[in-house]
Amino acid sequence: MTKSHRERAPATLRDLRIDRTLRPVIDELAAVTLSAPTLRDYAGFLSHLPAIVAMTTRAFQHAQEHERFIALTDGSDPDIFFRHVGQLHAVVRLNSVASIAVALIPARSGADRHARREQGHAMLRRLEQPETNELREVIEIAFELGDIDAEEVTSDILSYISRLLGTGAKSKATIHQLEERGTLLAYLEAQPDIDTLVREAQHHDAMAGRFRTSLRRRDLSPEDRGLTGAAAEGATLQRHIALARLALATHLPDRDAALEHVYAAINEAPPQAAATLILAISVGDRLRDMAAAHPPRG
Repeated sequence: MTKSHRERAPATLRDLRIDRTLRPVIDELAAVTLSAPTLRDYAGFLSHLPAIVAMTTRAFQHAQEHERFIALTDGSDPDIFFRHVGQLHAVVRLNSVASIAVALIPARSGADRHARREQGHAMLRRLEQPETNELREVIEIAFELGDIDAEEVTSDILSYISRLLGTGAKSKATIHQLEERGTLLAYLEAQPDIDTLVREAQHHDAMAGRFRTSLRRRDLSPEDRGLTGAAAEGATLQRHIALARLALATHLPDRDAALEHVYAAINEAPPQAAATLILAISVGDRLRDMAAAHPPRG
């Protein structure tokens, strides 16, 4: 937000000072998507995973923009609401995509484990009737919210606080505010092509299979074996990222046909990854229903 926005906080949506500068929007799943990866790219991705702490920090900022929109809606007339509702759809989508990304990316440190659990608890708090909601168990599995040793929890929290005070990890993911109307509407319009995501998922799956086949060779050096094993895991993770983006797509002209690819992966994935993809389907449906119920005007 620019200095002028901070100095004159809007009281309603009508008072928003629109920033007409168009900027690229890169959500958390787009930021971790590899383009035409090689074996070393897949392995390198797995070895240098993004910091979940930073991802949850950006997710929280977009959640705050969602809350801000609700607060600014008070006193706004319907025409103003529908003129700006596209910004709401965009920041909710950015937060929702981040939540799925946080669950998909393996947590490799205490700080990241704590950040992931906090994001999971945030999703639980947003559930309607959380005690009986069918998504409760799915969220608990996806964000690994099961029984945890108290000593580990304390250690993870201390690590998390230390990470927050340190330098944030670099990421291509971007942060946006309600004032960026044109930028946010362009993000909604520029969602990835469904057929492209299906092809990407199939390609990553084929590459993972090829790498796993290579691991059966007895002449692989220890270094090549380690690299190939990491590439197989990285390719599988990229497949799940592509399928999560598919489940979250703004438009699914043939929902059942598109989601067949996601369900196929769910049936063979480990429980945590399967739960995350199930959650992505549910979140995607909710986002599409919200957009259909409140389409932008003007």
